[in-house]
Amino acid sequence: MEKIEKEKVIKRLKRIEGQVRGIQSMVENERECSDILLEISAIKSALDSVGRLITEKYTYDCLKDLSSSGNEKLESLLKAVFKYH
Repeated sequence: MEKIEKEKVIKRLKRIEGQVRGIQSMVENERECSDILLEISAIKSALDSVGRLITEKYTYDCLKDLSSSGNEKLESLLKAVFKYH
């Protein structure tokens, strides 16, 4: 992963980490379930966004290397994508 992309992913993951800690605090403080569920939904969306970034990068890398590695790289890509989704 390139430096810029890596920094972008790490920044998003740190934000998600903070959101998870926030949910833990919400549970400890007995906040409304609806508020907690809203935060969980936001985290799921943020993780999906990170997943899309990584999938996109991996796809480009695999397609770029496809001619030199044959079907092996394509099979690896497909396995990763199907596991993710």
